[in-house]
Amino acid sequence: ELRENTEINLYCTNEKLQNELRIIHGYDSILLGIPWIVRKVVGYHQMITLWRFKDRSMNHLVRAMASFGNNHQRALWKCVVVSEMSLSPLKRTLVKLMSFNPLYLIVGIAQKLIWELNFLTKWRNVFVEEDTLLVPFSGHIGADFSTLVWNGRRQEKYVVAIQENWDNLATKTYITQKPHLFLVWGKQSAAHLRNVHRIFDIPTEVVGSPRFGPYFDKTKLGNPKVSLTSGKTVDLKNKKFVLVAGTGDGIDDEMLVKSVQSCTKNLRINSKEILIVYRPHPMTRTTIDFLMLQRKVKNLLIDNGPNARDFGHHNALVKNAIVTVNHFSTIAIESLIAGVPSVIPLFLGRKHANYRYEHILSEWHHMMGLSLIPQIVTPNSKEDFEKVLKSILIKPMKSQNIPIDWICASDLYVEKVIGAIKKNKV
Repeated sequence: ELRENTEINLYCTNEKLQNELRIIHGYDSILLGIPWIVRKVVGYHQMITLWRFKDRSMNHLVRAMASFGNNHQRALWKCVVVSEMSLSPLKRTLVKLMSFNPLYLIVGIAQKLIWELNFLTKWRNVFVEEDTLLVPFSGHIGADFSTLVWNGRRQEKYVVAIQENWDNLATKTYITQKPHLFLVWGKQSAAHLRNVHRIFDIPTEVVGSPRFGPYFDKTKLGNPKVSLTSGKTVDLKNKKFVLVAGTGDGIDDEMLVKSVQSCTKNLRINSKEILIVYRPHPMTRTTIDFLMLQRKVKNLLIDNGPNARDFGHHNALVKNAIVTVNHFSTIAIESLIAGVPSVIPLFLGRKHANYRYEHILSEWHHMMGLSLIPQIVTPNSKEDFEKVLKSILIKPMKSQNIPIDWICASDLYVEKVIGAIKKNKV
């Protein structure tokens, strides 16, 4: 959409992503390789920064303790969501030692020297034609964001960071290289820049997210469709269904689907069977035998085919679902916008984890306050989950217009992005 309003050159720091953009979406891009030594040094600086400032938020504390703590600390802070990194005892010790001054300052200087060397030898002629850089911020520990922001500033370009996902500014890592302007989803994320990252001296503009546009413009939704692995597309117009969104961990997905089945197998709405639509997480870390799951759950449709990841594909599924079931996924926010109730079970996750979903709901910055929204239901046991879900299926909740602009502003994303840049660029 931005390309329709201004001239854009697309850069990729990952060859796999570049191929996906070209093959799936038809976008040509310029591959901008980040040398392995840059990735190593910058990634290491990100890790020691996480440990150094771990007490700024509960999410960062959990992630730091589970990754870099001693054996007792890692067991104590083990989370239902996989938050830890697999590191050797030596590397964990070095991360903690290097987080103190003057060693922390020395690593920071080494990072800048390696960036300067990379600029002089490889990137001097990169971004020559551009006057503004738009850099997505995903929140992950890695070299991409910091390296791109530093190089943009080094070449005196106007650098604009764009929030990529809901939890990006409240979890995982810290921003160490500041852009000239930060574009965020809503006031909630703007506050995270201040109270989590301690960034007070750059302008922040609320622009929303393009992925939610179809909910505000109903003409873009179309009929809900499921893209099966076989390549076949199933049209769910006038069908009744529950949408189950898989997690990155994926360890509870199968149990969630089977729990929903136990609630739906004997129910009918206006004599119509209730279907289950399951969307596995695209980056799931657990392998699921979809064929076997399909055989066990007869009313199941798995949205994992060639068109399942098309931009906007899932919007109509969310809007037309009776209810969505997820684990603190962005689907919960989309459900709120679409006026669809969302059930978030708190009793799942890794069995031996001490840091549970009820802690996440109360203590992670981007989750605080969600339990006050009537449209979001958080059962604490499998029995409560099935009871709540069956109640919603028998007597669906009335659609409510929940004001969620504080999480994500409404439509006109492109206009807001362009307007924010023009307003702040000197």
